[in-house]
Amino acid sequence: MYVLFDPMPLWFIITSLPLLVVILMALAKVHFAKNRRDAETGTFPLTEILIPIKGESPDQQDILESLLTQSYPNYGVTFIVESEDDPAADLLSKLCQRYSRGRIIVSELATSCAQKNQNLIAGIKALDPDTEIVVFCDSTNVADPDWLGRFTGPIRRGDCEVLTTFRAFRPEPETVGGVSQAIYAAFVLTLVLLGPRPWGGGTAIRREVLDRLNVVDTWSHTVVDDLVLGNLLGRTGIKIYMDPGSILTSPLKKQTITGFLGYLDRQILFPKFTNPEIWLATLIVHLNITMALLGAMVTVAFYSVGLVSNSAGISSMHFLVAMILIGLLLRNINPFYITVRNWFIGFLPCVLLAAFVFLRSIFRSYIDWHGRRYYPGKGGIVLETRYVKP
Repeated sequence: MYVLFDPMPLWFIITSLPLLVVILMALAKVHFAKNRRDAETGTFPLTEILIPIKGESPDQQDILESLLTQSYPNYGVTFIVESEDDPAADLLSKLCQRYSRGRIIVSELATSCAQKNQNLIAGIKALDPDTEIVVFCDSTNVADPDWLGRFTGPIRRGDCEVLTTFRAFRPEPETVGGVSQAIYAAFVLTLVLLGPRPWGGGTAIRREVLDRLNVVDTWSHTVVDDLVLGNLLGRTGIKIYMDPGSILTSPLKKQTITGFLGYLDRQILFPKFTNPEIWLATLIVHLNITMALLGAMVTVAFYSVGLVSNSAGISSMHFLVAMILIGLLLRNINPFYITVRNWFIGFLPCVLLAAFVFLRSIFRSYIDWHGRRYYPGKGGIVLETRYVKP
C-alpha cells in the first residue's frame, strides 16, 4: 500500500520552524543587550520601589538588601505587607532601621481584589508627593547595584513612559522542578521580548501615567496586577518597552515538582481570565508541541524496528534534532549556567507538566495564591474570595 501524502513531515515543520525563528529572534535581542551598561547620567528624579511581601523566603535578607543598596542617588524603598504579624515583619523592621531609605506600610486585608493588588494600591497611595517614577518589584528578585539607574534610564531620558524587564531563575541545586521552571521562564522571556507586556516583578512607570490612568481603581477589583496594567496601557495607546539588559535574578532554592506546578498554575490561569485570547493561543501551541514531541519519540521507536515508513521515521528524527537545538538555544537565553545534562533532564518534564496544567486550566474557575482562592470573572474581576490551606 502506497501513501500519496504523508502529513507528518509537514506537521513537524509547521511545529518546529516558527518556534525556532521566535527563539532566535529573542536570543538576538538578549545578545545585543547583554553587555549594555548605560551610564547613570542626566537627572535623577525621586524614584520609589514598591515591594509587596507575603511571608518569608530563602535568601530574603540578601535579596531585599540588594534593592536597598542601589547606586541611584535619589530613591526610596517601600515594603508593603498585609498585616503587622507577617513572618517577614521582624526582618523588614531591622532593614528599615539599618537603611534610612526603607519603610514599611501595612495594607488592609483585600476583599475585592488580589492581596498583591491591595498591597500595591496601599504603596501608591503612600507615595511621596515628589515621586516621579514608580518601580514595582517582587521580593524574590536580586538586583545588581547599578540596576535601578540602568533600568530607569530610558524613562529619565524621555524615551518611554513605561518600561518592563523579566527575571531568570537560578535553581539551587539543579533539581528537576527547578530546572523545569528555569526552562519555562526562558520560553516566556522569548515571548515578552518579542511582544512586551508589563511584568509585575520588574516594571517602571511614570507617576503621572499611574495617576492619569487611575490604575488604583482598576487594580482594586482585579486578580492580578501586570496583565491588567498591560490591558489598560493597550487601551490607551501607551507603548511598553522591554529592557533585556536589566533582567533580574530569582534564586530558586530546592524547588520541587509540586512547587513548579504551583508556579505554572498561576502563570497559565491568570491570562485565562484577563486575556483569554493569549491563554487559548498558548494552550493550542503548547499542546501541539507536546503531541508532536511525543509522536516523534514513539515514531522513532517504531521506526527502529521497521514498523513505520522511512518518511515518518526520518522526519521524526529530524524533528527531535530540531527540538534539541531549540532546547540548547533556550539554555543560552537563560543567563545562569545549568549543565546540559540537567537542562535536558528537565526539558521533557517541563513540556509534559505544562501540558497537564494547560489541560487542567480548561476546567479551573479559580486561582490559588498565598492561601487565598480567587474566583475571577471576565477581565480578571474578582467575584469571590475564599481562604484555603497554603
